[in-house]
Amino acid sequence: AVSGSSWLMTSFWASWCGVSTNSWEGPEHISGPFDTGAASAPPMGGGPAKEERPAGECPVDRPPTASSKLAPPPAPDRSKSFTGRERLVADIKELVKKLNEKEETLITLREQMHQPAKKMRTTPAPPDYNALAPKDLQNLLDKLEGEMDEVEAEETELHKLRDMESSKKLSRAKTKVGAAAAMRGGPSAVGASSTPGNFTPEEAQLIADPTELLSQDYNYGLVWDRTFQGKPMGPKDEGLRRSRREGTKRKVAQELGLRSFGDDGFNARYSPVIELHAWLDRTPASTVGTASAGGDYLLGRYDVVVTKVCADLDRNWQWIKGQKPDFWVAHAAAINIGESSRAPDFEEFRKPGNSTDTNCFDEERYYEAMEHILTNVRTAAKVLHISDLVFFPFGMGAFLRHLHLLDKNFDDDIQMLRLRRRLANTFIKVLAETPPQMRIHVCLIFSDTEAQCNADALLRALLNDEHVKVKELRQRVVIHPEGDSLQLAQQLADRSANVMLLNGANRCLLGNHWFAGRARMAIDENLHRRSWRMAAISYLVNGFGSYQCGGGPRDPDNLKKNVEWLQGRVHDIITANM
Repeated sequence: AVSGSSWLMTSFWASWCGVSTNSWEGPEHISGPFDTGAASAPPMGGGPAKEERPAGECPVDRPPTASSKLAPPPAPDRSKSFTGRERLVADIKELVKKLNEKEETLITLREQMHQPAKKMRTTPAPPDYNALAPKDLQNLLDKLEGEMDEVEAEETELHKLRDMESSKKLSRAKTKVGAAAAMRGGPSAVGASSTPGNFTPEEAQLIADPTELLSQDYNYGLVWDRTFQGKPMGPKDEGLRRSRREGTKRKVAQELGLRSFGDDGFNARYSPVIELHAWLDRTPASTVGTASAGGDYLLGRYDVVVTKVCADLDRNWQWIKGQKPDFWVAHAAAINIGESSRAPDFEEFRKPGNSTDTNCFDEERYYEAMEHILTNVRTAAKVLHISDLVFFPFGMGAFLRHLHLLDKNFDDDIQMLRLRRRLANTFIKVLAETPPQMRIHVCLIFSDTEAQCNADALLRALLNDEHVKVKELRQRVVIHPEGDSLQLAQQLADRSANVMLLNGANRCLLGNHWFAGRARMAIDENLHRRSWRMAAISYLVNGFGSYQCGGGPRDPDNLKKNVEWLQGRVHDIITANM
């Protein structure tokens, strides 16, 4: 059951003009980091904006609209202007916390992988921040960012080594597990798949063998779009990623009418919001443990935020030229049970009474929670009449990567593969209940063993007929090997006005710390770096600035208040329709 509240038309001026509000084809559209003279979004508090616009964009003299008349910020006590010093101190404290967490994870990884121990990074005692000049604080932040780069680089190398070991273990286990299954006359420990028709003999043999990882070399009776298969993806180097990120920051500051990036979001003078929705989960599950919003969390565990955006940068981080139609992005946060040795959600999914580090993970509750999250995304997609949903292995990457550090049962790669396949079956069961006219586009990567295991899990789930509607779902699924979800959504928007991209969001901040140098491979951060509209809307929905600079914990209704302030629509999900 879904109910709506606080609906105000926010897109009159954009539809009146008949064009997108967001054409941006590079830094030449920015005259300076503090210049608001070319803002393309409606003003937040005054009359119509007075600006020069590129040819083909909206007229200079826009009529006053509902979107240009926002109420005062929902939390006036948090809307003060924080100083640059306060922001630097907040960033430093957050980075020190993340560095300590990463270092702890690396120590455990080295021990498990029998790698030589390294000298631990020494964390100095916190300085007297008040005694440091802003320049010194910035130097300290830059130093910590450099240390984070080094730590993340080592983590990447250890992950590659572990990935190679996993590949070898899975290969060695193939004969052993397959033979044991044959002797039992039943499925192997890896998980079985049914084998419906329309396969070549070789495909049927691969599918029937649960120890095989299904690759992109065959079709398996599914529809594939191989446009980007074998083509490079990502920026050519980290310098380009940094340059684009800084350009997006300048663009966000300009479009919101801020003095600089980092100014309090409630001080913004302009809003790029065209349409904004929040689905707030009010089911009993939303009140259990740390599932509720409030405190550090903007989103409740099962909440979904949906808004219209467009992409600025393609899969290679080059400018997308020309008119860019809008599409929907759905921000939903997966369960984080394995990003590090301090994964924030693991304790919530520990088996009651099991305080050990073996067989302590409550898988069934985890599957139920992940199903609940995707079900709410499906609810949003139905309400918005989505025609094309862009999906990826949601929560199956970093959030599972180090689960073995918390439950040694998953140090066994066969057990980890079993978990991925079971989770994929849960996702496909939810997607099978989407409207029959909705096409599902699945972006899969095959570049390393972890990605191959995730791709295999989703492919096998699509071939599993245990759920009666999966067979029908296969007829409207398109597999995109090496597909970039953001560019794909933008391309689909050229032919449909109702495209939705699923983003694996952060519960504390939409986009997380996309504006910093870390998390270079995370989907949430990189989507925001490549779309100024997405970044700017998240800036406002987050109430950015207030809660990062000692503004106090969030209220449970903080997300609701911020969405209503931006004249969006809030929906309450009363019952879970799983």
